[in-house]
Amino acid sequence: MKICQKCKKIHNDSQERCSICGKTLKTIVDKNTPVGVCEVSGVDRMRVHGALEDAGIPCTEARRKKSVSSEAVTGGDLSDVVILVPYQAYDKAYDICVGIGVIDENDVAPLTEEELNDIESKKSVFDKDAEDFMEMSQSKRTFVRIVSAILLILVFCGVIWGVDYGLEWIKGFFY
Repeated sequence: MKICQKCKKIHNDSQERCSICGKTLKTIVDKNTPVGVCEVSGVDRMRVHGALEDAGIPCTEARRKKSVSSEAVTGGDLSDVVILVPYQAYDKAYDICVGIGVIDENDVAPLTEEELNDIESKKSVFDKDAEDFMEMSQSKRTFVRIVSAILLILVFCGVIWGVDYGLEWIKGFFY
C-alpha cells in the first residue's frame, strides 16, 4: 500500500499520484506510519477519538486548514480534521468508524481481489510483531505505577529543594 504524505490517504500500489492532491505517493514500510482513517469535524471528532481510545487505538489529528484560527487554540474550532492512526491499526479503526456511523461504507469503492491479497500479505508481516508483544500483568502494572509515582514525588522534591538551596546561596551574596 502507498500513502500520500500530504493527505495521509491510503492508495493501492498501482497508483503513483494522490487522487485528492496530486502529490507523489510513498510506499508504507513502517507499521506505525500514521494514516488517515476518516475526515470529521465538530462532535464527530470527539466521538471518533472516544471510540478509538476505548478500543486501545492511538490516534491524532491533522488539520486541513494551513492557518490556525483562535477557535482552534481555544478548542472551539469546528473545521475538518483527518483522524490519523498507525497503519497496523487501520482496519480496526476503519471498522470502528463505520460502526459509529462516521464513514458510510456505500460511499467507499470496494477493494479489488489484488488489493485484498496485498493487504493480507502485509498484515502477516505486521502481525508477527504484534505476537511478540506481551501484555503486562495487573500486579506488575500496579507496581510500575507505584514506583513511577514515588519517582515523580522525588523529582518534585529535588527541584523544590534545589531551588531553595540556590536561592539561599544567591541571598548569601547580599547579606
